[in-house]
Amino acid sequence: MSKLASWVPEYWGTTEREVWNCLETHWDHLINKRVEEFIKYIHPDMIGYGHESPLPVDRPWLEKWVGFWTKNTNIAICELRPIQMKLHGDIAILQYCIFTVEQSGEGVKRVIRRYTMTWKKGKDPRLPGGQGWQVIASHNNLMDETLRH
Repeated sequence: MSKLASWVPEYWGTTEREVWNCLETHWDHLINKRVEEFIKYIHPDMIGYGHESPLPVDRPWLEKWVGFWTKNTNIAICELRPIQMKLHGDIAILQYCIFTVEQSGEGVKRVIRRYTMTWKKGKDPRLPGGQGWQVIASHNNLMDETLRH
């Protein structure tokens, strides 16, 4: 699998790199339409907000939305860019941006999203090795919307 980020902070330690690798794998699954593998990185009790919905989102909502989105959207290119990560024991708060060029029935568009994700390390039989990092909370918005206001 190719890396989706052209840069990560040199000062990051083993845990930060482990969380970031989970994020890259998570997005690689989405970009390549492997929805079942993508969902494994979402904790069953995950909550959050996404730019796609005015209502809070959870894992069942993501399963439905991501399934639809991947059938109707192709990612031509993607760049993940870390902004900040804070570790609190088995919790990692990760802020990043993702830049994509997307092709769909609407044509080709450039999309910039800004995310804050909270990852928790724990045991889950669906994950490789039976444990790893999963998203327990997420909030994202489209940068274009943010910049227009």
